[in-house]
Amino acid sequence: MAIHGGGVLLSVCATACAAVIGVRQARKETREAREARESVWRAPAPGAGAAGGRAVFGAVALLALVPFLLVTLSHGYGYGAESRISAVPFREILDASAHADLDLSDVRAVNLVGNVLLLVPFGAAAAFLWSGRRRVLKTALAGAVFSLIVEVAQYVLSLGRVSSVDDVLLNTAGAALGAFLVRRWTGRTRARRLTLPRPSRAGGRT
Repeated sequence: MAIHGGGVLLSVCATACAAVIGVRQARKETREAREARESVWRAPAPGAGAAGGRAVFGAVALLALVPFLLVTLSHGYGYGAESRISAVPFREILDASAHADLDLSDVRAVNLVGNVLLLVPFGAAAAFLWSGRRRVLKTALAGAVFSLIVEVAQYVLSLGRVSSVDDVLLNTAGAALGAFLVRRWTGRTRARRLTLPRPSRAGGRT
């Protein structure tokens, strides 16, 4: 499928919004954890912060899909063009990468890079919905399923686009990249939380 420059710009904006919301939410949870440890009389509500955070990031993940849907479910470069299917993995990727003059002004380059960037915001937000080491895998699978549904919809709706397996692979890579960045970042945040001073029974810090 063809990726328009405006769609990439929307995806970058969505990434920035997801990052800002993620930073604010993480700081809030870190502050609440610090206050709970410094006070021996107040206990935090079990799972309240986590549930609120999942709701926030669930909403962000849905919003991050808006630019992706606007780009992928719009008509191609010409109305009435015939929709096609490209079912050979890596064929379009290798074909585009084989051109020595490939740059960001080339449609093929925008197509490759754009297909990755469009699902990075979704992957970054959706990664907060799961915990554990498999969050990247779960997010990648969710991105792959969603991308596959969109590619099928492109063909069924006759949007004049190429429904390509390479687009699914690139979209999946974008979702996995967003989740991977989140895992690295939350891992560092969790390490800082573990180093927070704990109050002693006498009210002092240990």
